[in-house]
Amino acid sequence: MSRPGSISVLCVDDNPHVTRALESKLRRSGKFDWRGSLSSADQLVETVARECPEIVLLDVDMPGMDPLAALERLSRECPNTRTVVFSGHIRRELVERAVESGAWGYVSKNDDEAELIRAIRSVAEGEFVLSVEARRVFGD
Repeated sequence: MSRPGSISVLCVDDNPHVTRALESKLRRSGKFDWRGSLSSADQLVETVARECPEIVLLDVDMPGMDPLAALERLSRECPNTRTVVFSGHIRRELVERAVESGAWGYVSKNDDEAELIRAIRSVAEGEFVLSVEARRVFGD
């Protein structure tokens, strides 16, 4: 269970440096409950069913199960958890596929920390979010 006013987050990224940095930043803010990390999407649905995070941060380039296929399953089986794709790969076809698979947001790893935190908060409140770099691929 999350602390009142906090947002629970699970991270799925195969880069341990990224997950440790995210955990540190989110914990330091005091406004997030870190529910752990996975290095692949293989156990995503089972982990979300057990940990019940409000937000999943999901990279799209990892070994194992296709992360966007896992996202599609997650969207069907755990509709109360919202996913923000957090990736260094920002291409129109990836953003479109992520949205079609059920993502509530797409944020570039090149965007600043404040952008990611804004995206997590906005998605937790029910808003769809594309970061600056993700919007750029659509010519906005």
